[in-house]
Amino acid sequence: MLESSLVYIITRTFPESLILVLSGVVLLGINIDRKRVFKDGIILGIIIAIIRLLPITFGVHSILSMIFLCIILFKYPNNDIVESMVSTCLVWISVAISECIYVLIATSLLNIKVENLMDNTTLQGAIITLPSLLIMFLIVLLLKYIKNNLLKFKLRG
Repeated sequence: MLESSLVYIITRTFPESLILVLSGVVLLGINIDRKRVFKDGIILGIIIAIIRLLPITFGVHSILSMIFLCIILFKYPNNDIVESMVSTCLVWISVAISECIYVLIATSLLNIKVENLMDNTTLQGAIITLPSLLIMFLIVLLLKYIKNNLLKFKLRG
């Protein structure tokens, strides 16, 4: 079980869930419906908050969250399960890379202690980790750009 406070869930988990859904939609190349992304992000945030309350081994919650994100993305029109799975994996790879990049930036350049970055019970812990969401979304945009250019290259060649 991961301990999180309500303020942490509202400040970190819900924005993260919105960005996860938006990132998946961007990678799928689906037209962005703001209301639907917002609704799906809130639903995913509630699911993630509940998953974190379960008495499960650390890391299993991420796999369960991935499964629910995949299900949410699969329900978008003109989509198949394989595309949803690939997009979900790319989103989670982006999360991992962004967390690593942000930990390096925060600890080396901003002199933030790792303990503060790992604090998922306080408002401060939630706020100081929000920049990693921006980094993650930028990585997703880069992946989308690479994906589009690789497809163009394959079609020409």
